Amino acid sequence: MKRIFALVLLLLLTACQPGDQEPGLLRVGLAQMPITLDPRFATDAASVRVQELIHRGLVKLDDSFNVQADLAERWDHPEPLLWRFYLRPGVHFSDGSDVDAADVVATLSAVLDAKLGSPLKAGFASIKSITAVGHHIVVIRLNRAEASLLTHLNMGILPESIAHASHQARSTIGCGPFKLRAWTESALTLERVDPSASVAVIRFLGVKDPVTRILKLKRGELDFVQNDLPPHLLPYIREQPELSIQTRPSTTFSYIGLNLQDEILKDVRVRRALALALDRKKLKKALFADLPELAETVLIPDHWASTPLPVLPFDVARAVKLLDESGFPRGKDGIRFTINYRTSTDPTRLRLTTAIAAMWKKIGVKVSIESLEWGGFYARIKRGDFQVFSLSWVGIADPDIYRWILHSDMWPPKGANRGRYANPQVDAWLDMATAADSQAERKQWYARVQKKMHDDMVYIPLWYDPVIAVSGPRISGFKPKPDGSLKGLMSVVLKETRE
Repeated sequence: MKRIFALVLLLLLTACQPGDQEPGLLRVGLAQMPITLDPRFATDAASVRVQELIHRGLVKLDDSFNVQADLAERWDHPEPLLWRFYLRPGVHFSDGSDVDAADVVATLSAVLDAKLGSPLKAGFASIKSITAVGHHIVVIRLNRAEASLLTHLNMGILPESIAHASHQARSTIGCGPFKLRAWTESALTLERVDPSASVAVIRFLGVKDPVTRILKLKRGELDFVQNDLPPHLLPYIREQPELSIQTRPSTTFSYIGLNLQDEILKDVRVRRALALALDRKKLKKALFADLPELAETVLIPDHWASTPLPVLPFDVARAVKLLDESGFPRGKDGIRFTINYRTSTDPTRLRLTTAIAAMWKKIGVKVSIESLEWGGFYARIKRGDFQVFSLSWVGIADPDIYRWILHSDMWPPKGANRGRYANPQVDAWLDMATAADSQAERKQWYARVQKKMHDDMVYIPLWYDPVIAVSGPRISGFKPKPDGSLKGLMSVVLKETRE
């Protein structure tokens, strides 16, 4: 098989060589092209990654997800329900117009307008009013305390002239470092506003198949790809001298979800036994090239709100003891009970589920695997129709995720507490964190939440999926970000080649 792959590769390399290219052009291969460049509607990963090169928000987030100044050079918070933002002077949209307080007001007001139908509306639900004071001050009044407001304000700002328009997926004006040049059936091209930069143009090309993406990278048709690469392809990539591969833990948290209202799983001893019976190190090494980093909670360790937790060990003997104590003895066939494990038809997910089922069988738990097409699978999970499932939380930036997945007010369909966890003490801590005035205070409340979540084994944590960035020989200096951001492409060193 390896020889066949090498032969196919050789034929491809000799059949096609890259032709002349535009100076300063960087070509990026994407598994999925963006759906929209409109910051009011961008929710899928590809759209978020590309549009953040075009747009800027009032604030931005650093690698630890602390809020930093962006369009707003500073802000104050004189009252619990009042925020004032002071805009940075001299910032322009790509059409040359000044960024004004009226633009901010128009953009946020549009997102809050139910007629627009922005999927980001819920993140700004605490806003009562937004007003401009002169050209450079924005005043936001809230109807309730909302500590997560700042994080949501990293959304891109549009000019007032288009902020109230309907969804503009393929045409936009931003105030970021790039502007949209063209979006055709084959490519999306961004042009640097500052033409003197090394990377003057970024062209995104959709290449769904990962092998094809790497082949195009190797023969010079692409310069960069990130993520959506199967683990079995990584050894080959590492063998290619002209390719450079970088990995780091991402903000994508993989976990096993449990129905805490289920007659079997409502016992915390059963949930902990299932967790202890998993050899997570073996799973990630066998199935994911040992790249993921083991996780104990949703937030990555570098996040400002993350708290250290004890490592969940692999302890079969302890798992067996807990199941014995919980009143589930082995039957004559060695089985204590059977649970239904729902997953998608994705081959990687199926392999993971099968491996987990084999580990649980060793402690007397039989697993009935039910694989469903993604739409049907996700619909059932969202409404809480499961015993056990596995999924990932992607791109988590704000610790308010804990409210979304743990608060008793967030049972489906209102929120994502799909396992129907209910703990009045945790609810109170989450409410306090939401209303806290300072980051330090929020961190204290979220530390309690994370420890209790870990003790109660609300979810079985697996790992943080890796960011995998592969660069061709023309670029150097890219540093992957934990959230998968492509902003690092703006500062890479680009080596021009001549044919």
